[in-house]
Amino acid sequence: MEIGEEIIVGTLGQQPMSIADPTVDPQHATLRRTGEDTYQIEDRQSQRGVSVFGIRVMRKTIKAETPFFLGNYKTSVHQLMKDVESINLAEVWNRYDNEKRRWDRYTLWVNSIRMLSPVITMALAQLVGQNWMVSVSVLVVVMLISMVAGEKVLAKKNLRMAELNAQMQREYVCPHCHKFLGFTPYQILKQQRYCPICGVPLP
Repeated sequence: MEIGEEIIVGTLGQQPMSIADPTVDPQHATLRRTGEDTYQIEDRQSQRGVSVFGIRVMRKTIKAETPFFLGNYKTSVHQLMKDVESINLAEVWNRYDNEKRRWDRYTLWVNSIRMLSPVITMALAQLVGQNWMVSVSVLVVVMLISMVAGEKVLAKKNLRMAELNAQMQREYVCPHCHKFLGFTPYQILKQQRYCPICGVPLP
């Protein structure tokens, strides 16, 4: 959309993304672009109204990523302006799966080193001599290093996985009902052919 341009949004609206929610009117609202990243959503006297941040509005300026409701249908300008044909759910899933596997391998490698720390300690003790004080000192140092490193990796993985899961819940959604498809691999969803939530065929 160009600045100043407007479209009608609804089940029979002009937006690229189709809407099949029964709480959305055929011509539910008017969407007008007012700036580089600002839009104005205006209710067209719909039955269920337009809500932004839980407040029903007649007219409201929002950004492309601002969530709002048309009736009970949650969406955003960013979602509405997406063409279904441009959504690649397979790519979204593969990116998530590859990243998750990479972190799983990294964690496994760190845990393997932690489990081998007694062996490493014994080898170091052989190198520095048989003095039991030295051996105990080496053991403590190695165990502390492996413990701290392991905890840091685990914390980093948990943070990254939280970010990945949040990103998936935004992107791995049905292009028709905009509902999160869960963590079911796309290959399985494609075999089932239909969105498990709204029943519309997946791209």
